[in-house]
Amino acid sequence: MDTKILVDINVILDAVLLRDKVSKQLLDKLASSNVELFITASMIPTLDYFLTKYKIDKLKFKEIFFSRFSVITSSGYEALKSMDADDSEDALIAESFRRIAPDGIIISRDKNLNRYGLKVMTPRQVLSDIDNILKREGEISILNLQKQYRHIMETIDNSILSSIAEAKYILGPQVKEFENKLAEYIGTKHAIGVASGTDALLLSLRALAIKKKGEEYWSKDDLVITTPFTFTATGDTILRSGATPLFVDIDLDTYNIDTSKIKDAIKFYGKKVVGILPVHLYGLPCNMDEIMEIAEENDLFVVEDCAQAFGSIFKGKKVGSFGDTGAFSFFPSKNFGAFGDAGAVTTDDDELAEIIRMLRVHGGKDKYNVDHIGYKARLDTLQAAVLLTKLPYIDEFNEKRRQIAKSYIEGLRNVNNIKLPFTPSEDYYHNFHQFTIFVKDGRRDALQRDLKEKGIQTMIYYPVPLHKMKLFRSRSEIFGSLDNSEIASNSVLSLPIEPLMGDSEISEVISAFM
Repeated sequence: MDTKILVDINVILDAVLLRDKVSKQLLDKLASSNVELFITASMIPTLDYFLTKYKIDKLKFKEIFFSRFSVITSSGYEALKSMDADDSEDALIAESFRRIAPDGIIISRDKNLNRYGLKVMTPRQVLSDIDNILKREGEISILNLQKQYRHIMETIDNSILSSIAEAKYILGPQVKEFENKLAEYIGTKHAIGVASGTDALLLSLRALAIKKKGEEYWSKDDLVITTPFTFTATGDTILRSGATPLFVDIDLDTYNIDTSKIKDAIKFYGKKVVGILPVHLYGLPCNMDEIMEIAEENDLFVVEDCAQAFGSIFKGKKVGSFGDTGAFSFFPSKNFGAFGDAGAVTTDDDELAEIIRMLRVHGGKDKYNVDHIGYKARLDTLQAAVLLTKLPYIDEFNEKRRQIAKSYIEGLRNVNNIKLPFTPSEDYYHNFHQFTIFVKDGRRDALQRDLKEKGIQTMIYYPVPLHKMKLFRSRSEIFGSLDNSEIASNSVLSLPIEPLMGDSEISEVISAFM
């Protein structure tokens, strides 16, 4: 559990105006720690009044102070509710903070704040027990979406509230703006917002069938080469597009599809193969030079599954810009996630872009006179607003993941019975959506239990390869041995790689292996 502290306005003013040495000392100590610090929006006018009164440089103050303090939005509902209390000002502060951090601490000399059920301490009490108060407790989670929200909540809240007020809920202006910025970021002519990463894959495959065959669906005789070591949606969408998945084994170093086996599978199945669906697993790009060369030589389409690889780069190009299309998932747990289901397709192909745009709205440019068998697969306007707000932070967050991975690799390099993630050449920019180790000698499950007992959350991506699932047993083709995929499923373990992890948490994870 992260320590979350709201500092009452009077304590802040005592420190800023040097009216109280304890408050100044405490604020300096808190500012240099990893603790999350907050004030409420209702405090801002009072703070501004005193900055003006004492002729403090407000621009400089904002730059320094709000680099550490986040501002909690106070809602109209909370304001009205606070009027029922004896002290509406205190009540509004308490209600706003409770929504964000019910387990947090308020630092104040106002004893009446105790009545709202939150932990309240004076500056002197906090300073006298500062080490214990700042000590992290509880499990280190693999991902902390609440903390990520709090990190940018001022801009997120404003974006959501503005979108709601516009009331353009279906394909509103935020969707188009996000599509334009996404296409610019990935480096493609088009980006089409859809309802999920699964829809991104399915609409890509359907659009390719319409373009290449002039038919709504592929046939069962049409084979699409992909990896069995991936999430269900990769293979499921191939089936839903009418085609048959052709599973080819992975490289056990990268966990991505083995390009040499793609070649062998095409030699064996010949013209029955119509496309390749590579997955940039864990954020590590596939070797797209080899895949695109194979595709061009054999007149195959390529749909990139970029669900875990937003911002990853191969030889200077973002993933999602190589194939006929790139399919992205913005599921909340992804390195670039929305606040619900969301996805997008990127492409340089004008015809494919037009077909995908039709498929996402029931199959036509005019929903009352459609051309194709379509879906209700639009990107939600509110999700687009969230993604627009988060997009400027993605490179920073990806780089933080890479720094955490670097620390793990350095700290765990001498641990027996594990293999660390593949460290690619400079041609590969790995976003480390997951930091996944290989646990040797069948000890994976035992290690996972041991780490859990030490308060370290881990995940297994993925415990069952697709060809072992009931869905695919009679609906797929298997080329050669899939031993590597099966070995990986029994051996991989993903460690926490939350981009806002502190150094102490990283050290704690590493120490858990010692």
